[in-house]
Amino acid sequence: MTRTTRYTTGQRRLETAAIGAFAALAGWMAADLCRGLVHWAFDRFGSVRTPVVGHWFVRPFREHHVDADRIAHHDFIETNGASCVAALPAVLAAALMPLSSPAWAFLQALALFTVLGILAANQCHKWAHMERERVPQLVRLAQRWRLILRPEEHRMHHRRPFDTHFCTASGWLNSALNSILKPWR
Repeated sequence: MTRTTRYTTGQRRLETAAIGAFAALAGWMAADLCRGLVHWAFDRFGSVRTPVVGHWFVRPFREHHVDADRIAHHDFIETNGASCVAALPAVLAAALMPLSSPAWAFLQALALFTVLGILAANQCHKWAHMERERVPQLVRLAQRWRLILRPEEHRMHHRRPFDTHFCTASGWLNSALNSILKPWR
């Protein structure tokens, strides 16, 4: 192996790591935005009688405003099940993407990290509602470091009329989304 080959291999590894790291950060932000938009839409549109989405999606969002802390007592399936089912098409699409170039590799990584973030968002939301003593210490640390949704950030959503702070993964995009959605309040 020549020195040039080793450099090229090392350079490729660095490129792959950079693609992965950037895709992870962008995916986490995209998940926060997606969850915020979906949360806003299910809070605003449709009813529990809306075909397909009413029972499985609109109802839990609306009931959550009546009893906000109920989510803290849901089991894993009740907390995350509907999100898992809804994410299946996106996971399939990401898995079928070609990996023929660094751009495609980035898009696949971005799609996968976004889906993983969307799946984690409801759990982050649940932790934001749980009593501090029941939240795992590592999760509390992530909340303190603002990596995932903090209870203080999410409490702003539960003030009447429930028209701000819809992002439930990290809450990083709440300010931007609040500004974008302001005309629809």
